[in-house]
Amino acid sequence: MRKVMALVATASLLLVTACGSTTMASSGDTAPLASIKVTPGSDDSSDPTVTFDTPLVATATAAKVLVEGKGEAIKENQNIKFKSIAYKATDASLLGSGFAGEPVTLPTNEEFKAQLPALYETLMQTKVGSWIAMVEPAAEAAATDGASPSASPEAAQAETVVVLKVVSTEEIPPAAPPSKKLGADEVKKLKDAGALPTFEMKDGKPAITIPKGKDAPAGLVVDIVKEGTGKVATATSKVSANYTGVRWEDGKQFDSSYDRGKASDFGLDGVIPGWTQGLTGLKAGTQVMLTIPTDLAYGPDAAAQGAPEGTLVFFVELKEVK
Repeated sequence: MRKVMALVATASLLLVTACGSTTMASSGDTAPLASIKVTPGSDDSSDPTVTFDTPLVATATAAKVLVEGKGEAIKENQNIKFKSIAYKATDASLLGSGFAGEPVTLPTNEEFKAQLPALYETLMQTKVGSWIAMVEPAAEAAATDGASPSASPEAAQAETVVVLKVVSTEEIPPAAPPSKKLGADEVKKLKDAGALPTFEMKDGKPAITIPKGKDAPAGLVVDIVKEGTGKVATATSKVSANYTGVRWEDGKQFDSSYDRGKASDFGLDGVIPGWTQGLTGLKAGTQVMLTIPTDLAYGPDAAAQGAPEGTLVFFVELKEVK
């Protein structure tokens, strides 16, 4: 199932609540959705009652407003907050509901528009508070994911009916400009002020210390401790390096090749941006302290990926440029 459809359906899956209306927006062949009716629950945390003729057969993705809300018109570049509920198309049995939980957020961005144009177009014609029904054939979703659709008509029939209620919207804040690599003069100024991490070798391993009472730098810091004399690394070089990494927030170590007893081999085009930018242009044999802001490390969703959060600090010894 495609990522957006999976979010919509797994959110578990959508539903509505509404205030009546006469204008019904729709996209795709909505004839199969004609029998779907919704009766809102007692409040936004209660499941609605949804009925439709079974089996519901649809061979193309379609979405339709069942009841139009009375809130603000939905626009591009907003975060839509919704609750949803999903049913099996063949017998209307409940697959899952998200009404008891918090609303799920879906951005009206280009990815959404490309993956589920029928739902996107329908949302763009309606308002907050609307209840929307959607159906997507399993084979069509699989084809978009790169799988070969079956030639069998049965394989193209709808498997899931999703009903959602748009609870609210909010403008998507403009993205912050990406962090930049600080110049040599800026790095020196921070270093002279005692605002950069330091290290000392203990038993052949670097022990990194975060400066107390100092905020993390506003950009990528490349603090060269010892300059090498070997081959210069490019942004696509394959290199071998020893390193230790800690979090700026608490100084806790999260990874170290020194602890594993051998250098790590990797391509500079396959690591976090802070490593790519920080090691490009350095010579083999260089020792460097990298202070990497969140957006050039693992990003704001690092924890969800099982990766370290926030600004990260690395001691790196560039052993070899291959």
